Amino acid sequence: GSFQHATPLRRPHTLRALLEVTDQYGFVDEAATLQANRDRTGFPIAPDDLIARAKEVIVKNQNLQDPAVFDDSIYADNFRFVAPFVGGATSTTGEKIGFTKAEFLASLRSFDLLKAFPNLNNRYHAFRVDVFEPNRVWFQTRAKATHTGELMGAAATGKALELPPEALSMTFNEDGQVELFTVGYVIDRTAGNTGGLGGAFGYFR
Repeated sequence: GSFQHATPLRRPHTLRALLEVTDQYGFVDEAATLQANRDRTGFPIAPDDLIARAKEVIVKNQNLQDPAVFDDSIYADNFRFVAPFVGGATSTTGEKIGFTKAEFLASLRSFDLLKAFPNLNNRYHAFRVDVFEPNRVWFQTRAKATHTGELMGAAATGKALELPPEALSMTFNEDGQVELFTVGYVIDRTAGNTGGLGGAFGYFR
């Protein structure tokens, strides 16, 4: 959170089991750091392939409302879903938090955003592999949608929504299944017209 920098790290350095290569100003050599952490973890999926897998998960999620069609094997059995106000208090001891796979699917099937917002466009962008966690893909959204259908009993308002930019991530296991899905982390709450609310909360604004 500061533009100041401490003593520079001029060679790979272990920090909480993560490797980093930074210059005198604290700028990370992203290619070198990513490679160092891929070597450290032995994670087998190449960065470009992992990004493609994340996009594949997004596409397959379009069928989530229909259990007969949806392929839930994209999510690992130990899957967790975490959002700013979902999943319980953040653990300080490494304890896993968040919705389980079953809870996640049940929650999303309890309401259908596409019926209420049939023109919903999440505008996914900025896909990249975390240089410190080579099994994690980060990406962003700037969703827009118009409320033209009923939403959990609420009549359509015709309001056009512009959600603020949000950060999301998927963390994968070696089989290419999602183990952790984080969503709804607003990057700039002054943007859009939902009062700074992101995730599902933005649509109920």
